[in-house]
Amino acid sequence: MRRGRFKRGCLRLAYQVPLAILAALGFVVIIMHSGDRRILTPEEIATAGFGYNLTSFEVRHLPAKWLHRLNSALPWVEIDDETRMAYLDRYPDLARELRSARDDLKSALARGDATAISIAESHIDSLIGERNRIRDAVEELLEAAISTELIRLGLHQDGEFIWPPVDFRIDDTPHVFVTSPRDEIRRNSVRLLRPDLTEQDKQQIEDQVFETADLSSVVLPTGGLASFPNLVPSDYSLQSLLEVSAHEWLHAYLLFHPLGRAYWSNGDMTSLNETLANRFGQEVGRTVYNRLTGEDVNVLEPPYIPGRDSEEDDSDENGAQAPFDPREFLHDTRHETERLLSQGKIEEAETYMEDRRQTLVENGHNIRKINQAYFAFHGTYADSPSSTSNLANQIWQLRQQTPTIGTLVKQLQTINNHNQFLQLLDTQNIEQ
Repeated sequence: MRRGRFKRGCLRLAYQVPLAILAALGFVVIIMHSGDRRILTPEEIATAGFGYNLTSFEVRHLPAKWLHRLNSALPWVEIDDETRMAYLDRYPDLARELRSARDDLKSALARGDATAISIAESHIDSLIGERNRIRDAVEELLEAAISTELIRLGLHQDGEFIWPPVDFRIDDTPHVFVTSPRDEIRRNSVRLLRPDLTEQDKQQIEDQVFETADLSSVVLPTGGLASFPNLVPSDYSLQSLLEVSAHEWLHAYLLFHPLGRAYWSNGDMTSLNETLANRFGQEVGRTVYNRLTGEDVNVLEPPYIPGRDSEEDDSDENGAQAPFDPREFLHDTRHETERLLSQGKIEEAETYMEDRRQTLVENGHNIRKINQAYFAFHGTYADSPSSTSNLANQIWQLRQQTPTIGTLVKQLQTINNHNQFLQLLDTQNIEQ
């Protein structure tokens, strides 16, 4: 009797366990599915299908770069220095040609000229093919040159070991999608998007977020990406390429120190990281550029500081109209926008920003959109005219008190909150 009951019980349990598991799995799926719907943001909905897959980029490029290094180390395939320098000499012209070809494509698309579109696309494909053939050698030469400068600055471990290694990929960089509240200038969210977005794609994303969430938003190109390998634009000049490469390397380096780990803790720490990286990228990039080319580009250029108040007259001392200064113009625009927003005049501020953008376009500065999100993103870089922060000037004063940019990095890398930075300014008698 007991045996029979035991058998029946086991048989019943044998059916019940899989049913219970299936029911539990079904419940989890329902919960997860409904949970996804609950937490999906308007930004995520608007950018669905346009996202940039950083993992895919790293999986494709990191092994390829190291395999190339292993392969090129073989004695029968090693690329000599003369060939590398020839590739480097070709790179600036190639970058200019690629920029020009992409401008031609945009123009052809705007006209709807199918023949011109086909020609431009074919030209771009040809230039990208050439870029891909020479970029491994160019990257290795530039990585070695930057590494030499980092060692000179003392930013290496024992035995001249640099961590993380200087490793970057010349390729198309992603776009960044930034949102801000409409009643203030503040970064609300940031998402990476594919580099191949059309103007229609950008407008669609921005319009959808405006209509569904009442947020200011903008899709912008990026000038580089701190990944591994770091990603730098393929159509930059050699000097800009070196500056961006050094900038992105510093972000990777700082991740192993308190300053870098505090990047996302608040806006002040984000700005401190980015502004220091700009200063570092400029000095290291230009130093390496001068060494490679024999030129004498100014390495220690001070940050942009507005030369006058927006209310002053636009004429010089002789009464002649002063040259149009886009930096001053943007800086004044940021201040006036904030004044209007502080008074609750949101639509008036947005109309004002669009009018100012059109003036910039008329003066040859083709900015696609200026709004709260635009200033929220660019204002993170304190040496930008879109910023109202004194941080760039403070870092410049600290730099003037240190023998090298490497010394300044070591001085700041242990800071993990904004109060510590302010305390440092006090000890150095720098105005806050």
